[in-house]
Amino acid sequence: MYERDLVFIGGGHSHSLVLRMLAMKPIDNARLTLITNTLLTPYSGMLPGYIAGHYSEHETHLDLNKLCKAAQVRLIHGRVNGIDLANKTIQLDNQASIGYDKVSINTGSTPNVNVTGAREFGVGVKPVSQLTAKWQTLIAQKTKHNTPHWAVIGGGAAGIEMVLAIAYRFKQAGDSLKLSLVQSGATLLPGYHRNVQKHVAIALKQYGIELITGFRVSCVTKNAIESDTGNTLNIEKSIWCTPATAPKWPTLAGLDTDERGFIAVNEFLQSTSHKDVFACGDVATMVQSPRPKAGVFAVRAAPFLTKNLRAAFSQQVMTPVSLQTDFLSLISLGGKNAVGQRGWLSLKGEWVWRWKDQIDQKFMALFSKNLPAIPAMDHEPMHCAGCGSKIGPALLGDTLKELSVFPNKHFDTDLTQAEDAPVAAVINNTSLLQSIDGFRAFSDDDYKLGIAATHHAVNDLYAMGLQPTSAQVWVNLKFEHPRLTKRDFKRLMQGVTDTLLHHETTLVGGHSTEGIETHLALVINGTGHKYWQKNAPQEGDWLLLNKPLGSGLILAADSQGKATTQSIEALWRTLLHSNRAFFLTLKNIQIHAATDVTGFGLIGHLLEMLKGTQFGVKIITDNVPLIEGALELSRQGFESTLMPQLMPMLLQCDTNNVDWALIKCLLDPQTNGGLLVSVSADVGRDLMSKNDAVKIGEVYKAQGDEKILQLS
Repeated sequence: MYERDLVFIGGGHSHSLVLRMLAMKPIDNARLTLITNTLLTPYSGMLPGYIAGHYSEHETHLDLNKLCKAAQVRLIHGRVNGIDLANKTIQLDNQASIGYDKVSINTGSTPNVNVTGAREFGVGVKPVSQLTAKWQTLIAQKTKHNTPHWAVIGGGAAGIEMVLAIAYRFKQAGDSLKLSLVQSGATLLPGYHRNVQKHVAIALKQYGIELITGFRVSCVTKNAIESDTGNTLNIEKSIWCTPATAPKWPTLAGLDTDERGFIAVNEFLQSTSHKDVFACGDVATMVQSPRPKAGVFAVRAAPFLTKNLRAAFSQQVMTPVSLQTDFLSLISLGGKNAVGQRGWLSLKGEWVWRWKDQIDQKFMALFSKNLPAIPAMDHEPMHCAGCGSKIGPALLGDTLKELSVFPNKHFDTDLTQAEDAPVAAVINNTSLLQSIDGFRAFSDDDYKLGIAATHHAVNDLYAMGLQPTSAQVWVNLKFEHPRLTKRDFKRLMQGVTDTLLHHETTLVGGHSTEGIETHLALVINGTGHKYWQKNAPQEGDWLLLNKPLGSGLILAADSQGKATTQSIEALWRTLLHSNRAFFLTLKNIQIHAATDVTGFGLIGHLLEMLKGTQFGVKIITDNVPLIEGALELSRQGFESTLMPQLMPMLLQCDTNNVDWALIKCLLDPQTNGGLLVSVSADVGRDLMSKNDAVKIGEVYKAQGDEKILQLS
């Protein structure tokens, strides 16, 4: 049982190393949480090589999701915008706040883009994560019909590596590009060895890069930069490698900062104003012994930060940071050659680049080849959460048939034929429909779990064509210290209540317990005189679906640390996406039949829709939308643990040699899946013109013993 919260803000080099160290030797009774605005964090030392094309994105980025799973760290994907130091809470954009006992900050810095127009028209080299995302867009904009002109602003080592990497990349591709390196100073690389300056100048000349000195940019427009002396340089794009600037929120929070706004820390990397706050890397300044904003210092500070966080929790003596005053500086020259210096010694050649490459690859191997194994349950296979944790349809149906149910003329007591939301009461000819839905937690982010689970539960009423009116919640929280339980409960319920507000549904009560794992379920109520049926499709109907499939597959792969960052981000876009807008579009339209796609997958819910009818459905498999990465993960063999219990449903399907990986996607259990509606062709065309719904099949009159689901 955890008793205290240690929260890390930012997934920079220091924090990545600290989390890895703490995975090997945890802090007693401390729960670790990482808040990061990106799941892939680039290693800055390899950024020029990535820009030049020497490395792939995979080779240059740390996967923070996999690191957190291996290190048993809660992961919160969000952007911090402030800290309430008095109440020890961290504020995030569009999320509930997070409590802490101690917090460490390693968010990095950004270039100085306070120049007029720079934020709108320029591209900052930091945060590096934003640059790597924009880089693919930049190179996609190149054209062979003209020669664009780009300027790199800032003549330090970072600017030189950037401009040479860009030049090399375009030269290798055979594309033309005019490049300028713009700096305010008169000297190239002041403070560096003259041999380093000479070799850099030669490299700039070899690539035809124009060096512009004494040009202090004062204004940026769409097609030009202007200097403070009135000179103008016409360009299409500016990339900023200017000195680092600090985020504003630490100062606004009340933390001590230096004159530039960087968090002031003592020799223990501890805030000089708040003992429960630590900071390192570019965002911090050691006031007694300042160091340059360089990655080498962030990396070497990590062991000291680890020791001092451990000491702070155990009330032991902390260790002062001891870092060298100078460091080995290596500058890539575009191709696989580099220059470097340390002290009086200067270096140059392809061997210098290979040496740098070895240093970088060794660092990256810490987070790919040498991570701790992801923990597993003793002697048990890993079971899925979300809707993948449901009981299989055959087991469920067989059990329900054996139950004794008190008869009531107002209710259908055949539980095997239940609608998404059955009638629970009839008052003055108005029916009260009620649904309950919930599952084991599939995320450590309680706020987002509350959102996804609430969307999921509300879908049952939407599938009946009714506006939900009220809700009750059952929460079973994982055993923790009462202080942590209070934090978790508040954050989870904020996710629930924020989402109920979106659905215009009132929370009227609930129940709470504690247990081994977190579970969340909601009872949703709605009233109406008429509502949609599940089993009333008509011949010739179009079947429309408004959300992609694949959540079960991706969650299964993610539980093993095998899902890609792209697929996880796409998954969460789907999980957090509400069906309300689509429901409101459907509300006043003739709907023949409807359901929502959840635990029994698309195939299972189609079979429920056809049960007891004389119809079949032809599924146009190429039209079925899939979450990015789901099909590839299916091909790799990943599937929900519920999948074996869903396979027998294929006995009612003619699969027609459809790709087996795609069939598994059609069977995949969905969490907060889409609404599936059966409508006339005319209505279908109209709906598709108004929203993102797609036609996935048509209803036909089944013949004899013909299988009722035809895949094509």
